[in-house]
Amino acid sequence: MQADRPLVIVGAGTAGHAAAIEAARAGLRPTLIDDGPAPPSSGDRLEVWGGTSALLVAEGPAVLWARGDASGLVRAGQLILATGTIDRPVPFPGWDLPGVVAVRDLESERRPARRALVAGTGRPILAAARRLVEEGVEVVAVLDAGDADGWAGEPTHGAGPDLEFLGRAGVSVRSHHTVFAAIGRDGVEGATFGPVAPDDWRPLRGRAETVALDRIVTGFGRLARNELASLAGCRQRFEPGVGGWVTARDEFLETTVPGIFAVGEGAGVAGPLVAGDEGRIAGITAAERAGLLGPAEAEARRAGPRTRLAAIGPFRAALDAAAAPRPGLLELAVEATCLCRCEGVTLARVREAIAGGADDLASLKLATRLGMGRCQGRGCEAPAALAVARATGRGAGDVGRINPRPPARPVTLGALARMEGVE
Repeated sequence: MQADRPLVIVGAGTAGHAAAIEAARAGLRPTLIDDGPAPPSSGDRLEVWGGTSALLVAEGPAVLWARGDASGLVRAGQLILATGTIDRPVPFPGWDLPGVVAVRDLESERRPARRALVAGTGRPILAAARRLVEEGVEVVAVLDAGDADGWAGEPTHGAGPDLEFLGRAGVSVRSHHTVFAAIGRDGVEGATFGPVAPDDWRPLRGRAETVALDRIVTGFGRLARNELASLAGCRQRFEPGVGGWVTARDEFLETTVPGIFAVGEGAGVAGPLVAGDEGRIAGITAAERAGLLGPAEAEARRAGPRTRLAAIGPFRAALDAAAAPRPGLLELAVEATCLCRCEGVTLARVREAIAGGADDLASLKLATRLGMGRCQGRGCEAPAALAVARATGRGAGDVGRINPRPPARPVTLGALARMEGVE
């Protein structure tokens, strides 16, 4: 089947842009698809489809897309998936109240705030706290379940300036602490928080504090957004260092499906420098496979990114391990806490199903409808896996997955009815 485009890249973040630039530099005209609001555009070296959602990767490879009230199928000579991440869900009582906001959603949050609590782990929560202070919000405390000071010298995301800023602003940054519960009826009115055990981050509730506030910002790390790779048949593997599933790749970042590459945070990689270099390698390799670069030239162009990735690799792995949430965080949830907010499945219902024989995520889904909602399990798979693993004495990677189903993004029937490019 003849390709409509020589190279399609899904995701216009750091990795996707880097891949597009390197491919275009070598003479391969890529088509960049992103669901961001940028309008579609086309130039001599790059075609951009903004405001476009990728719904499915079919054999070919071919990408089923939707934009507005239309959809279509674009056949790609090669495909690079740079699909980014989702926030790691950590359920606690009240986490579904208005006013509880994930770090990455802070910019789009329109609900005003006067007093805030920031909880999670790693540099993102320090940066979020700094932003709140700069916007005039009183930050009661920053709670890092790990060691907040350990992030200050990290080379690609050094948190030293943020820690210094927060110190000058009088904001308390507490290591081995986290939020225990959000308090309120129609929105956040307060919170309880306290220390966690340093080894497994189990909440030590006997030393809890209660504060009045109207905003809780959470950032417990991220998980790879790899549903398109899964739908394409690319093998996934559980990576304990990041506490989630990532796409298996070879040294050229090609997946187990020939012609499909996975790069950046959507493949389980943290950090813009790392993501950018992975995108560069994939873009160069795509140009080589298309016959626009000889092996020697392609290898020379890959040398710089590979050297940088090799230099930072061990340090990144150590930081990933330090930031990976510990199983004790599951104890933040109580029986009435919703693990699956789409379907209203509580921790009590999950435990009841496990006691009844649901010993993996597939059977848990059938027994409770957990993962059958709009988000297809993105908001509940990780905590549900921990619950099943703990109850059955297995690892979180041994209890299966909530497999994605097409379409990977919500789409109207009207858009699908006006599909283009399908013979």
